[in-house]
Amino acid sequence: MNRTLTLLLAVVLLGGLAWWATSSSSKPASADERAESRRFGIAEFDQVDRIFVADRKGHKVSLTRGGVSGWLADGRPANENIMKNIKDAVQNMDIRSLPTEKAKPHMIKDLATNGILVQVFNKEGEKLRGYYLGSGTYDELGTNGIVEGSEEPYVVHLPHFTGNIRQRFTHWDDEWRDKVYFRVDPEKVELFSIEYPRQRDKSFRITRQDGKYIAAPFYETGQRIREVPRAKIESALTRYEKYYVNRYQNKDADGQAAVKKILPFATITLKQEGKEAQEMRVYPRYADKTYTHNPKTGAVQQNGGLEAYNAYINNGEDWVLLNVETAQQLFVGFDSFR
Repeated sequence: MNRTLTLLLAVVLLGGLAWWATSSSSKPASADERAESRRFGIAEFDQVDRIFVADRKGHKVSLTRGGVSGWLADGRPANENIMKNIKDAVQNMDIRSLPTEKAKPHMIKDLATNGILVQVFNKEGEKLRGYYLGSGTYDELGTNGIVEGSEEPYVVHLPHFTGNIRQRFTHWDDEWRDKVYFRVDPEKVELFSIEYPRQRDKSFRITRQDGKYIAAPFYETGQRIREVPRAKIESALTRYEKYYVNRYQNKDADGQAAVKKILPFATITLKQEGKEAQEMRVYPRYADKTYTHNPKTGAVQQNGGLEAYNAYINNGEDWVLLNVETAQQLFVGFDSFR
């Protein structure tokens, strides 16, 4: 009897040790660990230093911290409003629902064929998150998503937003770029000039000399050089404090070809302390797509109706579209500084 009891206790003890060994070496994932494998958003966005986005058609962009707008898109200032939406998505994206087994194959096919890749890195270059985003759900309340390297798709969303999150990431080429061209601090302007080739008496050049602003005619028109009150200069320069272009049109070959043989309506130049001079060469665009103006006065022709302005900026590297209303506010003349 004692021998039997001893054997029974030994079996129980060995079984307990075996259970402890196997359970400690292959412990099931905790709730927190399972949650981490499903997590899309990064609450501490300050950790994020680079965001890489690519689609299956060859479009891609690398977004890094820096520049006048706070972010760079492939090394050039990024659009501030777009980056606000990107930050919101990267920070707050969450799982809305788990799909049914029947829905999973369709979601995986969608992600495999249409998904865009989003990868998020910290300052050390370590990947914090990686996932694919696909089409929106039929009710437009969520978006197909899957963590990079996973086989389990989810419906993701932003709790405060209705629509496809994917759209926040699908901006390509020049669409990512900052639309603010002039960021002028009137106190730091050293040179401000506008040349109107067809309106020479309105052309001017203003320089700052020993704290004073001196206005001179751009051409030899007989107009006198004069000192201009600071208030008048600042009134003109406030139009340039934060000036947005409408959009980049570098693929508009026809528009650029049309202006090669004509003078611009106006060439604006601004130089601030410690910065390179900025130039904007402006051409009016009419409804019939011609780029002419009155040869005698230089005034905007009404033939066909003025519909917009185009301009070369960034040393002629970029061809952009300007709104009529905002562009016309820039066109001050020499007589404004009397």
